Amino acid sequence: MNHANATAGGTYRLRHRRKRQRRTLMIVALACIIGGLLPLAGILIVQGVNSTSQGRQATTVERQVQAWPAVDQKSMIEQAQAYNRRLAEGGQSHIGATESGNGEADYTGKADPEYTSLLAGVQGVMGTIRIPKIGVALPIRHGSGNDALNNDAGHLYGTSLPVGGKSTHAVITAHRGVPDKELFTRLDELKKGDVFYLNVAGGTLVYKVTRVQETNPSDTSLVRIEQGKDLATLLTCTPYGVNTRRLLVTGKRVSMPDDAPNIEDAPQDRKPLLVGAGTSLTVMFVGCSLIPPEKHVQGLHMKGFAH
Repeated sequence: MNHANATAGGTYRLRHRRKRQRRTLMIVALACIIGGLLPLAGILIVQGVNSTSQGRQATTVERQVQAWPAVDQKSMIEQAQAYNRRLAEGGQSHIGATESGNGEADYTGKADPEYTSLLAGVQGVMGTIRIPKIGVALPIRHGSGNDALNNDAGHLYGTSLPVGGKSTHAVITAHRGVPDKELFTRLDELKKGDVFYLNVAGGTLVYKVTRVQETNPSDTSLVRIEQGKDLATLLTCTPYGVNTRRLLVTGKRVSMPDDAPNIEDAPQDRKPLLVGAGTSLTVMFVGCSLIPPEKHVQGLHMKGFAH
């Protein structure tokens, strides 16, 4: 009898030790998972906050310009159209940068006073870019210098101003892979047939993607004006984190709502929903894993039938 009790006791202690080891391993594994998810969650939260702020700024700019007198809006567009005609006729001698007074490359466009005076809207913002599929809503600023691209999108100097028209090709550029901002990070998700919207001087232009290409940074052939066409290209660095080449998403202007949906009806970004669902499931999994199992007392269910 004593031998049987000793054997049973040893078996119980072995099972208890194994159970304790499994629980320790589970806690360590969960700690690793949480430790890995926390930085990612922090980045996503910061990006989400900044994207919301940029979207609000874009909306504010649009509303303020829309409230301007129609005559002022028309004048802005006509001046930009005249600039675009001269640009097309002149052959686009400088794309991306021009020389500043000290002979250095100027990506801001400030060396060209006429350029910076055109489409100078609220707080100097040229317009806005919206890409509903990837949740982008950004103000567009003149040039592609740091002052433009640190927080918003920029207009590539030497390309058409974004007011549309035959023989125009506007290029909008933004960073990719910035830790605290999304900007054009997800531009590679756009495919042929997707749409993006430019809001300038109170009007909205819509472009449907017709080609997605990569090129070298020094190659400007894909962003030049094409005779008779109304084009817009979104430009950013690629591959992600390497940035040795350039990704170009080019769209042809189409009409709303015949060829493309109105902006409020366009397919929307599903990332916030997916991230929220994933976070909720992870929290539920971690929480359930840490709840200790209910202890089962043998014979307890027969208590009411004891003699």
